[in-house]
Amino acid sequence: MNTSRIATIAFAIAAATQLGATDCGNVLRDPGFDLWCGSALCAWTVERGQIQRVATWNAGDPGVELVGDDVAIQQLTPLADSDGNCLEFDLVADIDPSADVELGIDLAADGTLEYQERLPSASWQALSYQVALTPPFAGVRFELAKTGSGRAVLANIGAKVVTCSGLTPLDPRPLPLGEPCIDGHDCASGICGATYTEAPRIDTNLFDLGVCVGCDATHACGAGEVCGLADPTSPVRGIPVACVATAARALGERCHADAECASAICTNGTCSTCRDGSQCAVGEGCSALPGPPADLSGALTGAWISECAPSHHARAHGEPCASNDDCASSACAGVLHSECDDGRACATAADCPFEETGLGTTPLSNGPCTLVGIQGGTCQ
Repeated sequence: MNTSRIATIAFAIAAATQLGATDCGNVLRDPGFDLWCGSALCAWTVERGQIQRVATWNAGDPGVELVGDDVAIQQLTPLADSDGNCLEFDLVADIDPSADVELGIDLAADGTLEYQERLPSASWQALSYQVALTPPFAGVRFELAKTGSGRAVLANIGAKVVTCSGLTPLDPRPLPLGEPCIDGHDCASGICGATYTEAPRIDTNLFDLGVCVGCDATHACGAGEVCGLADPTSPVRGIPVACVATAARALGERCHADAECASAICTNGTCSTCRDGSQCAVGEGCSALPGPPADLSGALTGAWISECAPSHHARAHGEPCASNDDCASSACAGVLHSECDDGRACATAADCPFEETGLGTTPLSNGPCTLVGIQGGTCQ
């Protein structure tokens, strides 16, 4: 192999001793493109174009070929400024002169590439780059993109946290809602405030950081709106705080203020039908439904939804419900609702924040998406 080429590109990240969003300092899952789910890479997503599994210079070590004139694969990672002060990339590739292959870095994973480096033509050449970021930020998207008709095969791309100096940092600002911030100048909204829910990879007590928000006590919303929880936009960012329509959230959806809910009651961060027994009929208590159901065929039990006499078959036709057992008819019609561990709505685990690396967790993996109940239910 040819001698590695070192590119002096950097990004300054606030240093810390923990590596909570890495796998022992390694940033990427499946750096060798070894894990395939059928004809697709398990850890990488095809952004556009086509890919295929092919042999490399080592017959026992497969690689990925970027097939066609416009192809890109990407991987979202939970890397945050608390994880280190520099990244080093190591690549092995076979790239024809007629193929243009670029490594891209999207800080804060907001769709904008702050860094693009064209990889040179190579025949299984080892390449090495160092890159660095300006804090604060949480979440990075890595992209490998190819244009042109030539062959381009990637055998390996490793990224690890290292120590470096003297490099001009990339700057992800202005940051989107849900990203950590020091002051309003960091945020696209111009407001650095507090989040109502725990933002992934952000420990405000440890680092004394705020979160980019769209409204707060001194930045009011317009008529017909309330400052509350908007729909999540990325698993690497906190649930956005923004101006949302009044009374737009159904029973079982996450909330911060009563005015967000159609029921006009937000209890324990969830739109509910009661806060205490005073909203309930005589003999009925107000309590939260615990935990997810055992399976889809069983009675659905929502998480944290507070109801009067939940699961007692006490609700009549047309009354709100969160499970079949709430209704006298044993039939609650609504939308099956799943949540991540932080309470955000999800369709799959890919919508959920990454788990902190530790005992019993898979490094660089998303947390679970768990069915918790029926959202916006009505007894039939």
